[in-house]
Amino acid sequence: MTETTPTHAALPRHHHTAGWVLALLLAGLATLGPFSIDTYMPSFPAMGESLHATPLQVQQTLSVYLAAFALMMLFHGALSDSFGRRPVILWSLLLFALSSAACAMSFDIGYLLLFRAVQGLSAGAGMVVGRAIIRDRYAGHEAQRLMSQVTMIFGLAPAVAPVIGGWLHVWFGWHSVFVFLALLGVFLLAASWRYLPETLPEVGRIPLHPVVLAKGYRKVLGNRDFLLLSGAVALNFAGFFLYIASAPVLVIDILKLDESAFAWLFIPAVAGVVI
Repeated sequence: MTETTPTHAALPRHHHTAGWVLALLLAGLATLGPFSIDTYMPSFPAMGESLHATPLQVQQTLSVYLAAFALMMLFHGALSDSFGRRPVILWSLLLFALSSAACAMSFDIGYLLLFRAVQGLSAGAGMVVGRAIIRDRYAGHEAQRLMSQVTMIFGLAPAVAPVIGGWLHVWFGWHSVFVFLALLGVFLLAASWRYLPETLPEVGRIPLHPVVLAKGYRKVLGNRDFLLLSGAVALNFAGFFLYIASAPVLVIDILKLDESAFAWLFIPAVAGVVI
């Protein structure tokens, strides 16, 4: 929500993080979103059978996640502007790991829907705050280059996630997919604790106030160029996510393929996005 000036000088601790380490870490944080969406899709039929849920109810675990993810995307940046980048990332990763573990232990569709919503609330912090960290530390060509590196690595996640999820399901069952997500959250939490810099000094922070938020959103939503550019991206990804959301029915029910076959339909689409 704020326009921050790159803070090359007088950065707090962890400021010696190498560029490539930071790029990998920020890309890893951004991949939580697609991993949370795509990894468990091969398990949809088995989850419905195990939880005595209808296909619609299982599909709602994706809808609830996406709704919470989209809602909280409006506030991750404001929270990091007020409390700093590191605390928002670390607390979000802790919440993501705990909610993923709770999903793995869910034996009722109602509880699974609840914890999927909590996953959605926490998974987007890395994507939003990661971009703010890049803007804090770099400007111009350097910022564009690092953002491109992060995006390239991030773009691989939707292709890799269903492959991993399919094999985990075949080997260990659908609960193992959420155990994997919990372990991924713990790994990123440890890596962020060790390597993630705090790039927003206290003097540059903005109090979290509803009036300030409202003014910021009014300014953004009144910008015609922003609306056109964000609308183009939104429509593009809306089409892509319609494809992703229909993948379990398409792959398993219509094409009669097994859970390990998702790669055939995800890798070409993701390769196009990366290119």
